[in-house]
Amino acid sequence: MHLGLELRAICFLEIFMRNHREEIELALAGGAPEIIPLTFYDGLFPPGFNPAPLQAKGMALCCRRGVFNRLTPNVKTTQVNEPDGAVRYIYETPVGIVESLSKKAALAYAPVEHPIKTRDDYRVVEFIVRDMRYEPVYDFYRGEIEKVGTAGKVICGTVYEPLMDIQVSWIGQEQFCYELADNEDAVLELHEAIVENHKLLYDVVAKSPADYVLYGGNVVPEMLGPDRVRDLIAPCWNAFGERLHEKGKKIGCHLDANNHTILDTVRDSLLDFVEAFTPPPDCTVSVAQARAAWPDKRLWINFPSSVHLEPEEDIRQATLEIVRQAGDRKGFLMGVTEDIPVQHIDRSISIILETLQNCPR
Repeated sequence: MHLGLELRAICFLEIFMRNHREEIELALAGGAPEIIPLTFYDGLFPPGFNPAPLQAKGMALCCRRGVFNRLTPNVKTTQVNEPDGAVRYIYETPVGIVESLSKKAALAYAPVEHPIKTRDDYRVVEFIVRDMRYEPVYDFYRGEIEKVGTAGKVICGTVYEPLMDIQVSWIGQEQFCYELADNEDAVLELHEAIVENHKLLYDVVAKSPADYVLYGGNVVPEMLGPDRVRDLIAPCWNAFGERLHEKGKKIGCHLDANNHTILDTVRDSLLDFVEAFTPPPDCTVSVAQARAAWPDKRLWINFPSSVHLEPEEDIRQATLEIVRQAGDRKGFLMGVTEDIPVQHIDRSISIILETLQNCPR
C-alpha cells in the first residue's frame, strides 16, 4: 500500500475506533481528551438521515433518556385526534377539567393551547401536580446505555424546573408574562406545589443508574428577570444537586439563551455542568467569558446554529476561535443541540470535526 494511503487508513481507523463515551465522561469529569468531543443530539436527526458517515469521521452521540414515567392515578386523561391533525388532551380531576391542544411542528408536537386559561384553572392544575408520581424505569435506561455503547453518552433527561414548567407546560410563554403581572400569587402557589412534588422526582433519579442528570433549562432571563432565576430557579437546582451529590451524581442545566445577567447565579449554584451554552453570534456570552465566570463548571456548548449556514472558512475559523477561548480545554465539550437544515448537516459537521482533529494542543 502507498505510504500516504496507509497513513490515511490508520487515521480513519483511529477515529472510527474512538471510545466517545470515555472521552465525554473524561471531559465531564474535568479532564481534557486528546480531541474535543463533538456530540449531536440523536433525537435531532431528520427522518431518513444516516449519521453513520459523520460518526465514522468522529461525531459522537448525546442521547437524553429518562429514568422514570410520570403517572397521575387520580386524573383521567383523554386524547382526542382533531381532523386537522392536532391532538387535544382533556384532563378530568375531582376539582374540575382543563384542556390543551398541540399541533405537529418539525419533529414533534408543540402546544398551541395551554391548560391554564383562567384563574380557576390553577386549582385544577395544582391537583394534577400534587397527584403526580414517578415510576422508575431503570432497566430501560440501562438498556439504552448498552445500545449506545461507545458511540456516545446517555445522560438522564428529567423535567423543567417548577417555574419553567409553569411557563412552558401549563400557561405558555406570552400569557405567562401577563399572569406574572395579573395573578402572581396564583403562579407562586402553583410553583410551591411543583417544588414539593419534585422532591419525589429527586429521590427516584438519585437512586437510578444515571450518572449525569439534566434538570430544566431554556431559561430566558430577559423574560423571567434575573432575580426570579436567582430566587426561584436556582434553589431548585441546588435542592436537586444536593440529593444527586449524595449519590455521587452530577447535575447540569440546558442554558441556551443570553446568560449575561445570571452569570453569578450559575456560578454560585450547585450545577456541575452547563449544557447547550450558546456563544456569539447567537447569544451574548462568549466561551471565554463563561470559562472565566464559571471556573468550577464543565462547559458543554452548542455550536452556534447560525454559523452552520456560513461558508466553509467561516465555520473553520469559528471553531478555532471557540477552541482558543476554551483555554486548556479541561471540562470542555462541543455539541449540536438545535436543528440544522438537512442540506447543511454533513458539510458543517465535517468541517468542525476536521478542525477539532487538527487543532494543535
